[in-house]
Amino acid sequence: MSRFAAVSFSIVWLLVFSTGNLRGAERPREQPQTIRIAYVSPVTTMAPIWIASEIGAYQREGLDAKIIYIDAKIAIAALVAGEVDTVVISAPSVIPPVLSGANIAFIAGLHNKMIFSFHAQPDIQSPAQLRGKIVGTNRPGTPADYGNRVALAKMGLKPTDVQLMPLGSSGVMWQAPQTRQIAGVTLAPPSSFRADAEKFSRLVDTYDKPYQNTGVVVRRDRIQPMADTWLRLLRALRQANLRFYEDPKLAMFVLKKYTQQADPDVLQKTYDFESNPPGFTRDLKVSDTGLQGILDFLSTTVRPEAAKASPKDFYDTTILDRLEK
Repeated sequence: MSRFAAVSFSIVWLLVFSTGNLRGAERPREQPQTIRIAYVSPVTTMAPIWIASEIGAYQREGLDAKIIYIDAKIAIAALVAGEVDTVVISAPSVIPPVLSGANIAFIAGLHNKMIFSFHAQPDIQSPAQLRGKIVGTNRPGTPADYGNRVALAKMGLKPTDVQLMPLGSSGVMWQAPQTRQIAGVTLAPPSSFRADAEKFSRLVDTYDKPYQNTGVVVRRDRIQPMADTWLRLLRALRQANLRFYEDPKLAMFVLKKYTQQADPDVLQKTYDFESNPPGFTRDLKVSDTGLQGILDFLSTTVRPEAAKASPKDFYDTTILDRLEK
C-alpha cells in the first residue's frame, strides 16, 4: 500500500470512528408513550381529545395517542379489562358501575355543563301530547338515558307515561325522529340545533341542572403506576380546553371534522352554546355539585343506593394535584 493510500485509509477510518462515537454520545430520543384513549360518541363534549390531536399537544407531551371510537355500552367493560387505557365519558356511565364495585375513577373533568334538550315531532306542541307515545332513548345508565329521564321529569312526566325505545348511539337517536319512528327524543348539540333548524318542537331543555359531563376515567389501580403518563395527558387536554375558547375557528373546524356537521349556522350555535357560559373546564376539576345532582336523581329513580354515596367516591385528585404544582 502506498503512503498516500495508507494516510487516506487512516483519515477515513478516523472519521468513521469519530462519527460513530459522536452518535453514540448523543442522547437517544425518547420513544413516545402509547396511550389508548376511547370516546363514546361523536358529539361536541369530546372536542378536547380531538383538538389536542389537531394542535400536536399529545406529541409535545411525548405521547402517541391512539383515539378510539367505542360503543358506550361496552366502554367501561373495555376499560376494566385493560383493552383501553382511559375512557372519556360522562358521569351517568361511571356512577352505576362504581356503585356496583367497579374500581374506576375520574382523574379529571373536561366538561361540566348539562347539554340535553327534548325534541318532538312538529305536530306535538306540549308534554301532554307525548303520553302513550314512543320516546327514543339509550340503554339505562347512559348519559342519554339520564338526560331523557331528567327532561321527562321537568315536563311533569314519568318514564311509564311514555313508551321508551332504546335506540343506541347519538346518530341513531337523531335519525329516528327524522323518519318519524318516534314521537320525541332527547338530543345534544349539534343534533339538537339541527332539530331546531328542521322545525322539530323543542319542549324543554336541561341546561339549568348541575352536571358532571365528560371527564377522563381510568382504573384506580393504574393511577400511580402510570402517573407520569396521566400527567402528560392532562397537560395536553388542558391546552385543548384553552384553545377551544382562544381559537373559535379551530374549534369549529374540529367540530365540523369530527361530528360530521357541515351547516355553518349549526356550528356557530354549537360554539356559542359552549361559550355562554363555558362548558369546557380550564382547571380540569371534577364537579362535586355535578356529581351530587346525578346521585340525587339516581337515588330517587333507578339506583336507591346512590343516596349513600359521596361525590368523592367517584374521582381521584392525585394527578390534578401534581398538575397544579
